[in-house]
Amino acid sequence: MKRTLVTALVTALCTALLALVPAVATSAPKQTPPAKDAKDAKPAKEPLGPPSKAVTDEIVDAIAEEMNRAMTSLEIEGFPKPYYISYKITEVDVNDVAASLGHTTSKRNRHFVNLEARVRVGSPAFDNSNFVVPQAEELDGVVALNLPLEATPRIARRAAWLVTDSAYKEALIQLRQKLEARRAGGASRPSDVPAWTPEKAVISEEPVLVAPLETLDELEARAKSVSAVFRDHAQIRDSRVAVTSYLERRWYLTTEGTSVTDTRRASGVVVVASGLADDGQALSQSFLRYGHTAKDLPTEDELKGEARRLTDTILALAKAPVMERYSGPVMFEGEGAVGMIRFSLAPNLGGTPVPEGLTPQEAKTFGGALTDKVGLRALSERLSIVDDPTAKTGGGKALIGGYKIDDEGVAAQKVEVVKDGTLKTLLLSRTPSHKGMISNGHARRTAAGGAFHGSATNLFVSGKGAVPRKALQQKLVAAARAEGLKYGLLIKRFDDAAITSAPEFSRRELVQMIKSTDQQLPPPSILAYRVYPNGKQELVRGVQLAEIPIRAWKDVLGVSKELTTYNFLAASESQLQLRLSGGTDDGFVPSGGIESSVVTPDLLLQEIDVTGVTTGERAAPLLPKPVVK
Repeated sequence: MKRTLVTALVTALCTALLALVPAVATSAPKQTPPAKDAKDAKPAKEPLGPPSKAVTDEIVDAIAEEMNRAMTSLEIEGFPKPYYISYKITEVDVNDVAASLGHTTSKRNRHFVNLEARVRVGSPAFDNSNFVVPQAEELDGVVALNLPLEATPRIARRAAWLVTDSAYKEALIQLRQKLEARRAGGASRPSDVPAWTPEKAVISEEPVLVAPLETLDELEARAKSVSAVFRDHAQIRDSRVAVTSYLERRWYLTTEGTSVTDTRRASGVVVVASGLADDGQALSQSFLRYGHTAKDLPTEDELKGEARRLTDTILALAKAPVMERYSGPVMFEGEGAVGMIRFSLAPNLGGTPVPEGLTPQEAKTFGGALTDKVGLRALSERLSIVDDPTAKTGGGKALIGGYKIDDEGVAAQKVEVVKDGTLKTLLLSRTPSHKGMISNGHARRTAAGGAFHGSATNLFVSGKGAVPRKALQQKLVAAARAEGLKYGLLIKRFDDAAITSAPEFSRRELVQMIKSTDQQLPPPSILAYRVYPNGKQELVRGVQLAEIPIRAWKDVLGVSKELTTYNFLAASESQLQLRLSGGTDDGFVPSGGIESSVVTPDLLLQEIDVTGVTTGERAAPLLPKPVVK
């Protein structure tokens, strides 16, 4: 029996119906469509690429057969059998190019297929999942391996057998450790909250076709051309331009009967420049854009303009004053508003409970500040938030955060999270934090303990009483004056270590970075201004926000009419981990992480604490830049 009985019946029915189509079409008289004027003609759609050649129906069926065999026969005497098994087959095809000063530094294609098995033991009321085994967090009932690109059903069946066997053994160890922790008094969840909630099977096996990837040659030409803009700028310590084009095909199979395939497609470009202030403070600026294809990205001339602006900003920052301590109103504009939402608010919109077994410090990285506030006013009455993974565009631009089905086999759903400041619900996976919660199709974030966590996808933020951006800046100054301050603070961009990190730190610098970094803080602000009553904006550097309590979101003084749409990949690693590892491999555009999008107005918050950054100071070179003759 292939995949599931339901799948087989649906396939047979579709085949029977398709067999009738030619006869019906033949008996109907042909009709000539009316002629259309040229002005009525629709623009030609972008050509779509072929379906996967690496993962065929035969391979998927072979894995499904092994899943059914494991569900009925996999058992160790004296221990529970699996009550749920799922597989995720992922095919990734990526073209990456990075260039610096007009020359290619890295170029490659990555194409691989990964098979992941997840096994649950126990029961939906209490199972092994969402528990971190002490000193062995890798034991979580999840095992994966890569398949050959020329895999056969026989190879796929053997691979499924191996990963399922290993995942089952891990799940048993995890369940035993979880039971022991509960007996020792480590229970943190009410007994009436289940470990896993049921869902109806979803069947959608038709391939999702997307536009073919841009070629390596196309990407290389663009990266080299744009990166040449940074030549002959002695003040720029390092620079690079990277371009990517990737697709990710996924197939989901579960013992509940789900059999779904989906494809995600994106292209991206990043421009990065770094420099050094006279006092040794490291400076960096970046420009990042993603779209569905290269047609959604800025043109080559536009990218060159952005590269010049980054250069000018680095030069200005080198002479800018260092920000002193500040406590007062802060306006977050454009990408700054996106960053504020991304690093402060979005992590708290998930409703999946924190994995058991973590230290209190580790648990903080999972947010959870809003878990007990559903039905209450949690944010400013000005704000409303909707998360919609079914949306393709937002603010007139392409969104990359969409999908057909989440990582637990649940169909994507549009969710009203906040309405006029009141928290209506959270973004949920199938692991509930309270009794009665069920998934709303937002399981996307992987975490220690083996459970998927609910997370943001395409996040739409709107606000009442919106005013033009200039008027909001005036409101910032007025609020600062009311607090007895000489100026207000305007933040336009946060750092993103996945983009700006460089693997050139010495051992001493790395040790200092670990000691001095507070992982509870948002990333440093790399583009910020003091705004004075006369309208003057003064560039400042070294701006670091203190930890932002969730209550700060209750005091939103205003929002702008202008909207910013921004795509990014939410990394599973912390900003410190990315900094220590040097960001992405070979300086490429990030292509690993959760595809995410935010559409938001500018935000003016009443009171934010700011400190000056003192870390990241490096000695300037002893000799001047070499002279090229």
